[in-house]
Amino acid sequence: MNREEYLTKYLENYLLRKGLNLSQENYSLLLREFLRYAHDPTQEGTLPILTQDGSFTLINKFYKEPYHSHTAGAVQESLHKFIYPSKILEKAQEKEVIRILDVGFGLGYNVAIALKHIWEVNPKVKVEILSLERELRKDIPLLPKPYTEIHRFILSVIPEYEDERLKLKIFLGDARREIRKIENFKADAVFHDAFSPYKNPELWTYDFLNLIEEVIDPYGYWVSYTSALCVRKALLLLGFQVGSTKELGRKRKGTVASLKAPVPPLDEEEVRKLHLSPFSIPMRDESLDKEPLEILLDYLVEVYKLK
Repeated sequence: MNREEYLTKYLENYLLRKGLNLSQENYSLLLREFLRYAHDPTQEGTLPILTQDGSFTLINKFYKEPYHSHTAGAVQESLHKFIYPSKILEKAQEKEVIRILDVGFGLGYNVAIALKHIWEVNPKVKVEILSLERELRKDIPLLPKPYTEIHRFILSVIPEYEDERLKLKIFLGDARREIRKIENFKADAVFHDAFSPYKNPELWTYDFLNLIEEVIDPYGYWVSYTSALCVRKALLLLGFQVGSTKELGRKRKGTVASLKAPVPPLDEEEVRKLHLSPFSIPMRDESLDKEPLEILLDYLVEVYKLK
């Protein structure tokens, strides 16, 4: 069964379960958009990709997306979409402990690059990192210098390690379940680096972001590469201030959000879209156990008002 056959069958079963009887026109619309956005559950991933800054990335075998932007470069994306806008380097100068929630350990690049720069700013600060990941890969390419050694070390000690300067723990499995195991932890920064919202919707819903809101410090920063309207609207509804990070390579602006700390403002066009675009409806997963394809279809039905 190829991708189109699989997704068409899934859609037909979905409509039966939901009791939705669509016109032929609306069925064709929903099928077209579903095929456009849904991940491909029938194919395997591909070989490593050389990115613009000389670092490598991989294609995820399930979501069929690269872990990093090949046009911006994996290192540059980590720095400009996560490390710098999260303000952890500034906080490392002032605090004895820096806490990071890493949503999507992936290849370990964000963790390694963050540690390298944090300890350059303050070699004595302790860093506590809790990371969420479906499964650990065994074919991870090492980062180029000056990050090679710290990356090699991280990969050698995962999924759990602690010494006087570092506490690292990776919660393996469905992040929606694993995040609820986190206790007594308020993140100075949340690196939200799951795959794109339409491919990996279960980690971008209002309901999952609500769980993140519970473990972020009020003055901490949530940062991500995405500027998806559904994600930004969910953050706003949860009480976050939402702003943009700069474009990088061919990547769109990213997003930075905080409950109480200042964020760069959205421009007028971004604000207009958040108020007027039907795509600004948050994705929902009230039970936190829906299949990703069902979350996507529920969202598309709402966007196109097909109920």
